[in-house]
Amino acid sequence: MHLKRLEVQGFKSFAEKIVLEFNSGITAVVGPNGSGKSNISDAIRWVLGEQSAKTLRGGKMEDVIFAGTEHRKPLGFAEVSLCFDNTDRTLPIDYSEVIVTRRVYRSGESEYKINKTNCRLKDITELFLDTGIGKDGYSIIGQGRVDEILSTKSEERRHIFEEASGIMKYKIKKQEAEKKLEMTSQNLLRINDIILELESQLEPLKEQTDKAKRYLSLRDDLKELEVSVYVENISKLKSKMQEIENHYTTIKNHIDTESKKLEEITMLNQKKSHTLKDLDEKLERAKEKYYSLEGNLERCSSEIKLNEEKKINLKININRLNDEISEINKRIEELCDEEKERKEKVSYLKDRYLEFNKKLEEYNKKLKSLLDNLSEDEKYIEKLKENIMNKFDLQGDKKSQANNVKNHIEIIQKRQNSIENELKGLSLEKDGECIKLKDLKESISNTENLIINLREKINDYKNKKTSVNNELEKLKEKQNNLRSEIHVKVSRHKMLSNMESNLEGYTRSVKMVLKACKESSEFGQGIHGALVQLINVEKRYETAIEMSLGGALQNIVTSTEEDAKRAIGFLKKNQIGRATFLPISSVKGRYFDERVLDELKRQEGFIGVASDLVNVDSLYRGIILSFLGRVVVVDNLDSGIKIARRFNYAFKIVTLDGDIISSTGSMSGGSKNTKESGILSRNREIAELKEVIEKLKEDEKNLENKITGLSKILNTLIEDISIEEENLRNKEHLKIRDESHLMQIEENIKRIESKEDMLKQEIVQLKKQEENTQKELYKYLEELKEIEEDIKNTKEIVAEYEVKHKENQYFKDLINEDITQCKISINSIKDNIQGVEDALERILKEKDNLKNSIEMKSLEKENSYKEIQSLDEKNEGLRNLIKGYEEEKTGKTLEIDRIIEEKKVLEEESSDIIEKIAKINKDIISLKEEYGRLEVRKAKIESEMEAMQNRMWDEYELTYTNALEIKKDVDNINKAQKRINELRNEIKELGYVNVAAIEEYIKTKERYEFMSVQRDDMENAKEKLQKVINEMVSIMKRQFMEQFKRINESFNTVFRELFDGGHAELILVDKENVLESGIEIEVQPPGKKLQNLMLLSGGEKAFTAIALLFAILRLNPTPFCVLDEIEAALDDANVYKFAQYLKKYSTSTQFAVITHRKGTMEIADTLYGVTMEEHGVSKVVSLKMGDTIN
Repeated sequence: MHLKRLEVQGFKSFAEKIVLEFNSGITAVVGPNGSGKSNISDAIRWVLGEQSAKTLRGGKMEDVIFAGTEHRKPLGFAEVSLCFDNTDRTLPIDYSEVIVTRRVYRSGESEYKINKTNCRLKDITELFLDTGIGKDGYSIIGQGRVDEILSTKSEERRHIFEEASGIMKYKIKKQEAEKKLEMTSQNLLRINDIILELESQLEPLKEQTDKAKRYLSLRDDLKELEVSVYVENISKLKSKMQEIENHYTTIKNHIDTESKKLEEITMLNQKKSHTLKDLDEKLERAKEKYYSLEGNLERCSSEIKLNEEKKINLKININRLNDEISEINKRIEELCDEEKERKEKVSYLKDRYLEFNKKLEEYNKKLKSLLDNLSEDEKYIEKLKENIMNKFDLQGDKKSQANNVKNHIEIIQKRQNSIENELKGLSLEKDGECIKLKDLKESISNTENLIINLREKINDYKNKKTSVNNELEKLKEKQNNLRSEIHVKVSRHKMLSNMESNLEGYTRSVKMVLKACKESSEFGQGIHGALVQLINVEKRYETAIEMSLGGALQNIVTSTEEDAKRAIGFLKKNQIGRATFLPISSVKGRYFDERVLDELKRQEGFIGVASDLVNVDSLYRGIILSFLGRVVVVDNLDSGIKIARRFNYAFKIVTLDGDIISSTGSMSGGSKNTKESGILSRNREIAELKEVIEKLKEDEKNLENKITGLSKILNTLIEDISIEEENLRNKEHLKIRDESHLMQIEENIKRIESKEDMLKQEIVQLKKQEENTQKELYKYLEELKEIEEDIKNTKEIVAEYEVKHKENQYFKDLINEDITQCKISINSIKDNIQGVEDALERILKEKDNLKNSIEMKSLEKENSYKEIQSLDEKNEGLRNLIKGYEEEKTGKTLEIDRIIEEKKVLEEESSDIIEKIAKINKDIISLKEEYGRLEVRKAKIESEMEAMQNRMWDEYELTYTNALEIKKDVDNINKAQKRINELRNEIKELGYVNVAAIEEYIKTKERYEFMSVQRDDMENAKEKLQKVINEMVSIMKRQFMEQFKRINESFNTVFRELFDGGHAELILVDKENVLESGIEIEVQPPGKKLQNLMLLSGGEKAFTAIALLFAILRLNPTPFCVLDEIEAALDDANVYKFAQYLKKYSTSTQFAVITHRKGTMEIADTLYGVTMEEHGVSKVVSLKMGDTIN
């Protein structure tokens, strides 16, 4: 696999689309500072998924889009595509060519594509995992990445080693598995809380379900009986209604008969009225016609007068037109004379034009002949000069060659002197290396003794650390148990708080009223809340008070009866059930008198009056007295029975366990689920839980302080161990370094001896070269003399031809002056001809315009004669019309008199009919009054029937038709009513009934079973995830250690090659935790002591980082590698070393190098230049480099 091309559009300074083709080998990108060359590496990093705008040298991701310049608008998006040749299927995708694309819009939207198909960032990251390619891989190395390798924080170097060792895909999978494990643990914790809560709800719901089923059975019996009574009563009312309907029909028939008579007479009256109306309309039309005729007569007279005035004006206009035509004819004659004169002048000027044109042709022929001679002379002179310049070039080349030969002789002589000096230096160096060899052997022996002592000291520290660690684990286990208990209590507190805020346990109707109060302050005005929300009871008395109040706990307290009425209206309107309301203004209770109370206090087992055991605002005291003012609380049932008998069952008695003895003598009791949290005890439990949680958190804090203290001791021990281990490592490294240095010195001695032999052979060769070069210099000097003689002869010939050329140039200038004068005369004549022709054209146009004017005026005169004739004809017609209008006007006067007479007769007949209508209307009103009285009786019965039907609907949601289906025969209404009252009392004794508990119990049970299955599934999943994580950790450790060892060996080898000796090593900071451990770099450049990376010079540090990069590439070559000015800190000598090493690796890895160093440019196979011709806009030019570059 290799990189084929990069396409960039709208990214940073690349406003226009650019395409960079990458061939095998090394591609270099060069350009001045600020030209945008580093934007190319940023583009590659960005398309591979970089999300940090800071890494891309920006403030926000929008900064990567071209921002515009003074002459260019900002672009709306940036897009970068990388194309890879995947013929060898290195990438796990079935395509021979893979194109990765990223696009970002100014609105913030992003797109990722693989082969033009939309994908996720995650897909691109996974595609390049463990290939070394990616935003965090070692395929893109810039100054920032070099700084990361050189950072004082050893942890920051891990990324590059993890990518190189091929564990990144395992690391990502492990992180995903750990997230899933954490989510599963959290979900499991929540499910356990839910199951615990559901278990506490199931038993109370079972009891409520049984109670609800009993209630539903009684309610059905009551419904059947009460509906039957309603239907019986409605049937009786329907019989009464039938009698009224019969009488109602008789009266209605009488009214219909009289109404029919009235209708007939009224129709006759309407006909008469219509006839009168028609006569009125006819009379009005006759009058309108009369007035219209008068208007027409007046209009015709006016029109005749107007036409006569028009005739006079037309005759005046005809006289004017005759005068104007006469004047125009005179002007036409004048123009004809002027036209003849102009034509004669044009003929003369054209003859002069032809004469001057002939002269111009003769001058041009002479000029052409002269120019041909000048051109030939110039060409010959130019050829001679070119010959002289070639001789000069040849002379310069020969001088340069002679100088090069001289320089070569000097270089040979200097090299001979240098070798002699170098041989002396090598001899001294060899003596120094022998002395170092002896010193190092003594140093190695001393270091071995120190290492033994340090190992014993470290073992003592580790034993102490184990003891402290065990104690710390016990405290942490205790802390975890405490946190679990806090979590359970907090969950319980949260659940109860939610139940209270959601009004759980309240009936639907009560819940809806209370919610409406919260949502609307206007509706909530005068509504204080449910009774249970307004009272507070000690835990000891909760059961007794809850059993005493029963369903009354959910009764709603209001200020007045009107507030209660408004709330009941709300329930009816929304059809959401029924509720009981307690107006403070009307509900009053009773209390025991002093004598009875004193007697009660003396009874064994007496605790108090129930109303005294409730804490409540004085405003609600009357309501509490109404329910509990005559209820006695005792310690147990035995005491209760004694007191009941003593006072002859005069009041209700309730025990602390909730057993009740009623005033009728009936008793109720049994067991109560202690797990159930009633609505009365809920608020009290919430407050208690809050106190318990605060206490547990305080205990946790104290435990945390103890753990912190022990952790500090443990950290001190770990730090001591770390220091001693560091000392041990230093000593071991010192020993390794000394042994390595020993080997290096021995190698150096051999190298010095080998170099001495080589230098001596070189001196012999240099002397032979010097002799041959002296001969070559003599040859070049002889050739130079011959060239100088040729140049002198050629210059003399050029001088002769230049004199002749100047004479011909003078004659040429004289002819040019004659030609110019001739052209001036020709142009002057042409202008005169044009002026005369323009004048002729104007004369002809004016003649045509005048002729057209005569025609128009003659036409206008003819039209005036015709209009006078037309006006005479119109006046004759108008006089005939006037005569007709006068005859029609006389006829209309007679018609109006006749219509007025007919109208008078009809008005008398209509008056008699109106009297008859009044009599019939009086009879109908009398019948309707009787009809109205029957309707009142009917409405009253209908109202009674409707009231009964409404009660049936309000209580049972039944219509009369539905009620007939479930109705039973009722023999005695009174007995039925008595049974209804008994059923109501039985239902009342049941107290508060939660009908929803039946469905809630089924749902809760189903949810409990579902959650139990979910818990089992999650526990299995958790176990599997933990197993997967452990397996991946094992694989990662093994693979990382294997690759780390190989990289370490490779790093030392490459370092020695680049530095011409020395030693380098990678060290894991924490060998016990290899997957999190930082990585230290220790190096020993030639001739220096072993030292930490941060103690090196800037150039040495940069070269060390480059050595590490090459070491990784040596083991795990990436398909391509982008290097962004990483050699900037190196000196020239090391740049050439870097370049040669780069060339060496380019056979296996494709390199794209952004640089401004000459040594790097020289080894490039392809060179791209980045320029900024237009301010703020980068452009790219390319050059294919061959062997000629060198």
